[in-house]
Amino acid sequence: MDPYLEVGLRSPGPDDQDTPDLECSICFSQFNNVFRTPKMLQCQHTFCLECLARMNVKSAKPDSIQCPLCRGLTPLPALGLPKLTTDPAVVSYLPAAMQRVYSIRFNRKKGKLQVKRPTDAAPSLPTVRSVSQSLDVGLPSPPEGDGERGDLEAGRGRRVRALLRVCRRPGCKASLLVSVVVMTVLLTGIIIFLKGHFSKRFKILSVK
Repeated sequence: MDPYLEVGLRSPGPDDQDTPDLECSICFSQFNNVFRTPKMLQCQHTFCLECLARMNVKSAKPDSIQCPLCRGLTPLPALGLPKLTTDPAVVSYLPAAMQRVYSIRFNRKKGKLQVKRPTDAAPSLPTVRSVSQSLDVGLPSPPEGDGERGDLEAGRGRRVRALLRVCRRPGCKASLLVSVVVMTVLLTGIIIFLKGHFSKRFKILSVK
């Protein structure tokens, strides 16, 4: 039986006190020792690594995690999200083959959790080949306001490039020149007309 299936967690006995929650309170999946490793925040609330990674890629503050229960902030360790404290109480309830927690890398830019192949794995433990090598958790959100500004700049750039491509054509260059001349003549005529019109109005008012 694959020990990574969501079965086989040790059921608490009648004498067990303060039994930890064996499911992540965000995704309601059972903890394991790979991507759903139980990670404890400074507020002592525990969530699976996968959910914390999904929260982190969407956060405007990637250097900390805000607890979804109490809203407390936990600064991330220097080596990243996977180095948060693993909840030993929860791990103690995992099957024997899952007591050893795998080392995981978190590549935030690519939105991936990746298993680091252990070099000292005991022969009795399942190999890393029995689990997925990586897990996509989503790409980081752009900084606030940058998304809309980036879309506007991209649209403006596309319009400018299209205009430049059109203007490179010989026929279009001639048409553009004619259009500029016609617009200049029209604007000059309008200015002269308005100037003459207002001059007449002033003369009439002066006579009165």
